[in-house]
Amino acid sequence: MPKTVVKEPAACPKCGSDTFRWGHDSNWRHIQRYRCKNPKCKRQFVPGRPERVKKYPTIICPRCGGRMSIFKFLSDGYRLRCNNHIHKDKRHCNHKVNVPLPGKSFKIAKDPLECIETTLAVKFSWTKMSFTNPCASLVLYFSVFTSLPATQVAKIMHDLFKFDISNDTVTRWTHKAALNIHKNLGLLSVPKARGRRRTLTDETVFKVKGSKRWVWMTKDSKFDSEQSWFISPRRSTEYARSNFNIAFTASPCLKNIQALTDGLWSYSSALGDLGFDADKHKVYHGFFERPNNNRRERAWSTLKVNARRFRGFKSDLGLWSFVTHQVYLHNYFKPNQRLDGLTPAEAAGAKLPYCHSHWKLFLKFL
Repeated sequence: MPKTVVKEPAACPKCGSDTFRWGHDSNWRHIQRYRCKNPKCKRQFVPGRPERVKKYPTIICPRCGGRMSIFKFLSDGYRLRCNNHIHKDKRHCNHKVNVPLPGKSFKIAKDPLECIETTLAVKFSWTKMSFTNPCASLVLYFSVFTSLPATQVAKIMHDLFKFDISNDTVTRWTHKAALNIHKNLGLLSVPKARGRRRTLTDETVFKVKGSKRWVWMTKDSKFDSEQSWFISPRRSTEYARSNFNIAFTASPCLKNIQALTDGLWSYSSALGDLGFDADKHKVYHGFFERPNNNRRERAWSTLKVNARRFRGFKSDLGLWSFVTHQVYLHNYFKPNQRLDGLTPAEAAGAKLPYCHSHWKLFLKFL
């Protein structure tokens, strides 16, 4: 670009107001830069220089009305932050908003099954199986209700009942039982209830072939029920968003109560993407703080103790089947002391077939 000499201040190309000299551009230090005197405009420009093409549209901060810029790139979009975060006075605003990529939408799951890929046949063919129905029922009882690994179940069946069953058969039956119980019984839908009520959300880590897998779960404090679960290879807004959306889809009333989480940024970001009221999101920072997430934290111990026998899982389907069985056992088939001996499903008014035992009720949904 040839050198341009400007003796008189040029008019603002945006509003036509007077301008004053404003230093030199970093890339064109020999050319004078100007700034508009209008406090509502403050346009900076270089005479004779073409306008820059914006790579993304201008977005206004919904909290303070300022402009927002890209702060971080996500797997399915990007995060914007208000430009007023640089101020230290009353103008300070650190609000952030997630925006999907152009022409796309956020990845939001509506079912826990969407976190894995499986081609395993779901339906049990009881009449065509090589083993008898009582044999298959005993295998599922040991693997599901007592959380025994396939090697121990096969050994028990051989020593006590003289059935030679391979470990792969026990594993396949356990996976099919998890898929069946989830397809036929479905997520627990809880109704509206009076009194103090909130959702408790947290995540924990398991090992699958030596790699980390994060398990996200949401619990309802009123009925002590597990409302959602999701498995992901890392902690990010995308997976926290799916976990919350599963709970809100099964029980829409949960979107109007308080959500309690720890300080992980993915929670507040995911709730904001789902249109959740920010004032109802409570973040706790310590064990002795009230309210806290201790009930959700203590619930991990049951899951961890039962999973310790497996010494890690061999596939994502195996981890998903284990967590799914634990969720449905807690919600439908195990009496709860907090609910005076009722299961969360019975306390929520879910209509289930009458059976003499919870084990026979479990078999009805396979």
